[in-house]
Amino acid sequence: MKKVLTVTMDGIRYHASRPADCRHCFFWKNRKKGCVLGKENCYYLIEPPKGPSKCEGCPYKRAKPCTVSCWTA
Repeated sequence: MKKVLTVTMDGIRYHASRPADCRHCFFWKNRKKGCVLGKENCYYLIEPPKGPSKCEGCPYKRAKPCTVSCWTA
């Protein structure tokens, strides 16, 4: 398995080839527009930031596996 070199910035993992500043990135437009892709779609991003879980605050959260009975469709 190939080992990927990573850099962690503000708790988010990026590829090591990421420029230190977004202004030096290929996808940077200018000061007004900023990045064309946006922070959540960064080209160098390894894993997207984790959002809140569907089971956050659910009383059945501790059950393994989740019962899914509390999800509202």
